[in-house]
Amino acid sequence: MEIATFKKMFSVFEQSDDETISLWADVANTFLKESWALSGKTFEHAHLLLTAHLLHLATKANSGSENGTTGVVASASQGSVSVSFSTPQTSNGWQYWLSTSPYGLQLWALLKQLSAGGFYIGGLPERKAVKKVGGVWL
Repeated sequence: MEIATFKKMFSVFEQSDDETISLWADVANTFLKESWALSGKTFEHAHLLLTAHLLHLATKANSGSENGTTGVVASASQGSVSVSFSTPQTSNGWQYWLSTSPYGLQLWALLKQLSAGGFYIGGLPERKAVKKVGGVWL
């Protein structure tokens, strides 16, 4: 990953040192792997988004911010200050975790778009094809 590209794309992390960004980019590699569905520039973009997501969460945790202050502001009041947030509807822990930062939400949208027809995992490449009725390969 090009750290200069990362800092240009996510200027909020411009002051972060290169070693820290590189560390979180390595962590992002444990979550995402390049495949036939996620490759080339799309994989590169997804990797940058996940690195930004991880760095955002780490920065927030190190600053002492509350973990629950994520999402879109649902309501706010002034007298004795009250703010409530709403998060997108999620169906699993992965989606909830991604919804905790703007970068994670972008990654979620990208992955959702790529998996609209469903992801294929494992096996022979020709098994990605669709079978006709009776089990004959198209």
